[in-house]
Parts: sequence; structure tokens; C-alpha cells
Amino acid sequence: MTYEPMQPACAPGTVPSAGVWPSAEDGLAGWEQLQFTKKNKVLDLPRPQAPLFDTHAHLRSFWGEDKDPVAVLVRAYRAGVRGLVTLFDPVSDACEETPDATVFSAWLQDVASRAAQAGAPLPVRYLVGVHPYGTADYTDAVHAQVEAALDDPWCAGVGEVGLDYHFDADDDIEAAPHELQMDVMARQVELAVRRNVPVELHLRNDTGDAARQAHADAARVLEQVGVPRAGCVLHCFGEDRATMERFVDLGCHVAFGGAATFRRNDEVRKAFAVCPLDRLLLETDCPYMAPEPIRGLECEPAMIAQTADTLVYDRCDRTGELPSTIARALWDNSVALFG
Repeated sequence: MTYEPMQPACAPGTVPSAGVWPSAEDGLAGWEQLQFTKKNKVLDLPRPQAPLFDTHAHLRSFWGEDKDPVAVLVRAYRAGVRGLVTLFDPVSDACEETPDATVFSAWLQDVASRAAQAGAPLPVRYLVGVHPYGTADYTDAVHAQVEAALDDPWCAGVGEVGLDYHFDADDDIEAAPHELQMDVMARQVELAVRRNVPVELHLRNDTGDAARQAHADAARVLEQVGVPRAGCVLHCFGEDRATMERFVDLGCHVAFGGAATFRRNDEVRKAFAVCPLDRLLLETDCPYMAPEPIRGLECEPAMIAQTADTLVYDRCDRTGELPSTIARALWDNSVALFG
């Protein structure tokens, strides 16, 4: 199927225009109790304290037969999600159905429109950028496609870009040379600075690297190239308080996902608890890393309700803040960045 670009609509039964998010006061009208089952154990997703915003979801990467993107958005809306940012990588996401960012945008508009017609008027936007796995294939033509996509009102910025120094044994992916990764990251961050759009960073250290070299090198890139005034996000944060504080000092936001709920990741939850309220974000990184206690299921945006509940109440226990204060900050920060 070939998708033709359509004009975003806001009439009843259609998705709101790109970047038009509901107010927090509109709240959770349309919320319904959703359940997910793992090994015969049923999880009821909690009702959130404020509308939820998934700042990083891969809507083109699902593998399960029950993960039609339209149905996924409908479930997300029922769970309280009222804003979502997905991604298109011109290297790894290009396929027959969506060969480039223009066609991907049309596909996304079609998905959002059909979800709205099914009762889920969930505003969506996308980021465009090349993941560090695609470093060797980052050509001038790819860069031109990334820049051209920024003219699309459905495109919210650049991402996910960055540094990955980890050898991925599961997929047999060797890390590209570090200097080359830094060059490609710098080129895309510079584009975000110049176009004044947000950028989302993927940063992963090699296994056992106590020096956290990928994060150290990324900080150097940001110090040299600059941080976009429109915002810079550490996507899927999985490090400690000191690392979080270093990037907050540079002007970054920090996005926490399902992995922050894993039992072994108390250091990540401590970082969430002390991160300034105005820098906090949530994400799913779906279809990866569903939160506890449904870890192991294919993740989807609706599951951010469980992540939010776990992290918000864990922070409350540590700081004494009201759950509603934290939840509202998560929503407001997301809209400020991607609205």
C-alpha cells in the first residue's frame, strides 16, 4: 500500500492536528481498566494521576499478531495516554511500506486517523534520525532526508541518535568505531541546534564499563556542538544519579522507561527520585522492556501506566511529594518539549 500525505484534522472522530495536545485539565475522560496477562497472572493497569505521554515508542517494530498499530493506539488511549512520540530511522526503518520519512509520515497520519475513528483521538508525532547502529550508512543523502523531514509538521525533532559502545551478542552487532559514532552524533545534534528542534539521545556503554565512556563522550559532543534550546532528552535512562546530574547540568531532560521498574535497578529509581521535576519524562521504548510485573511481554504504549505508577509512588516514598505533583510535571514537561 502507498500512503499519500493527508491534512491533519481536528473534527470529531479524527485525530487532533500534529502537536495539538489536550490540556491536563481535560484529564482522563475515556479511561478504561485494561488488563495484561503473563503466565496466567492478570495485571490491572492502574488509573494514572494525570494524562500520560509516551515520549519514545517504536510503532513500526512490533512483532506480535495482536500488535496492529491502530489497536495499540486505541489501547493506549484507554489506559490514559494522551500524547505519543514515535520514531523513524531512515537506515533501519526503511522498508517497502515506508521507504522514507515522507511515506512514514503519511502512514502515521493514517494510523492516527483510524485510531481516532475507533474512539482514540490520540495526538502523535515522530522523530527522525539514525541510531548509532546505522553509523556506517550515514551518508549525505541520509542527512538530507533527516533535515527535509523537519519541515513536516508531524515531525517533532531529531532522534534517536547517539553512541552505542556495547557489543550486541543477540544480534551479533559490533559497535562502530567510537570516533565515527561521535562524528555522526555531532552532525545530527548540530542539525537539531540549527533548526531549534528537540533531540533524543541513545547512549549505551559497553558491558562492565565503570567509566561510562559512551556517556562521557556524549557529554563532550554536547559541550562542543551545543544543546538545542528546544530540548535534549536522554532516552531510556539506565544509569546512576551522578550521570543523570551531569546531563541535567548540560540542559537535558531525562526519560525513564520500563527498565527503571526492574528489581535490580534501584540506582535508576534513585536517579528518578532526585531528578529535578522540570526535567522528568516517561517513555516505553516499545516493543522493548515492558515494566515489572509484566516484564517479558511485548511492550506497548498502554503499559506506561504501570511504569508511571511504580516510579511516581517510589519517588513519593523517598521525597514526600504528592503523586499528583509528579504526574502533572511529567505531562507538562512532555507537552512543553513536543507540543
